[in-house]
Amino acid sequence: MNHDNAVAKCKILLVDDDREFRKSVEILLSRNNYDVVSAEGVGQALQVMQENNFDLLITDLKMTDGSGMDLLSKARIINPDLAVIIQTAYGSISGAVEAMRQGAHDYIAKPFKNEELLILVERALENKNIREELNILREEIAFKYGFDSLVGVSSAMSQVKTLATRVSGTDIAVLVTGDSGTGKELMARAIHYHSQRRKKKFVAIECTSIPENLLESELFGHVKGAFTTAYNNHKGLFEEAEGGTAFLDEIGDMPIALQSKILRVLQESEIRSVGSSTSKKIDVRIIAATNRDLAILVKEGKFREDLYYRLNVLPIRIPPLRERIDDIPVLVEHFLRQENRKRENETISIAPEAMEKLLGHHWPGNVRELENTIKRAMALSQGGRIRPTEIMFISSDKNSFETERPVFINEDGDSTLEESLRQRIETTLRANDWNFSRTATKLGIGRTTLWRKIKKYQIKRKEEIAV
Repeated sequence: MNHDNAVAKCKILLVDDDREFRKSVEILLSRNNYDVVSAEGVGQALQVMQENNFDLLITDLKMTDGSGMDLLSKARIINPDLAVIIQTAYGSISGAVEAMRQGAHDYIAKPFKNEELLILVERALENKNIREELNILREEIAFKYGFDSLVGVSSAMSQVKTLATRVSGTDIAVLVTGDSGTGKELMARAIHYHSQRRKKKFVAIECTSIPENLLESELFGHVKGAFTTAYNNHKGLFEEAEGGTAFLDEIGDMPIALQSKILRVLQESEIRSVGSSTSKKIDVRIIAATNRDLAILVKEGKFREDLYYRLNVLPIRIPPLRERIDDIPVLVEHFLRQENRKRENETISIAPEAMEKLLGHHWPGNVRELENTIKRAMALSQGGRIRPTEIMFISSDKNSFETERPVFINEDGDSTLEESLRQRIETTLRANDWNFSRTATKLGIGRTTLWRKIKKYQIKRKEEIAV
């Protein structure tokens, strides 16, 4: 059996108080290209571990100065990722099994054949490598779905991110609200991957996509024979999310009959499969999202009031894009970078006039509509630059493209980005009767920023302009 490629850099700590046995195993491992350090007992092993970083610990279960179980627990504190193999006599196998419950990878009974030990060592190290790769993958996912992935520099988005960061450190239910396309699922994922549950699953459940007659079974599972086509036991999505987070998207559309069962999950941490007479305890955090006003649905009798208050402990509202125009240029650059990475040769940029057109649009489809608009414009662009004529908006009323210029862009064709911003601010001020707090909120900027822009653009009320 050739171990050269797999084990050349692996470092092993071998602990046994039988000197001759320890020496023979050390020679075996060294000949198979393992870097081996040996210790005669628990005390010496712990001292060596403080000074070195090992990939694998092979230890006897019973030694003169302590047990392998003691060494295992203390070694885990020093190096939580350490792989461990327990050596034991036939009469102590029950102790080795207990060691596996405490985190040991495997055990081997003395006397053993050389090949048996080598196989166990290789498996233990492979298992360790897989765990490390999973941890790296989790970190990459956490970064991908981090709060920085919620692109935005406006004060409105900064406030949302700050609240979401605080919420992620708790374990209570969260309600994310906002128009379609604002990024509610992205927010939910960011909260999950910044919580203590990030090593477990994030299970997204779209309440509107599952037929009503199947929704209960999909959420809670069913037992064999619960209905005509229930040929086997079926695990529901809540069980899939055990230890992690269940994201209930568009919960406002959930049938009211099922809402009581969601309430049971929140109150009792229990679920009951369809057709079962017993309940199961589960450990799941619930994050719900909706683009509907649940308070109105409660008044109309379409949503349970008790469930509403259970979910609405920490509400997070993601503002629509029209309320945070400062984020549009940042989002545009973000989407351009994303799409340009997929291109081998040509890198596409955007002309200032095209950016003006984007700033003037009302964005009913929010961030999702902006992303699709940029992708479409890049596909139509020529010469590596997006022009105003390549910015086309889809009208939901006509199911066609809107090609007219937005109302905030001057028709004389010589408007600038600054002029577009000035017009947007002035229009919003007028619409809000020059109330600076409301205007700043609608624009997604702070009051100080609004004052600064009013001064910069010399915006005045019509009655203030001298005749």
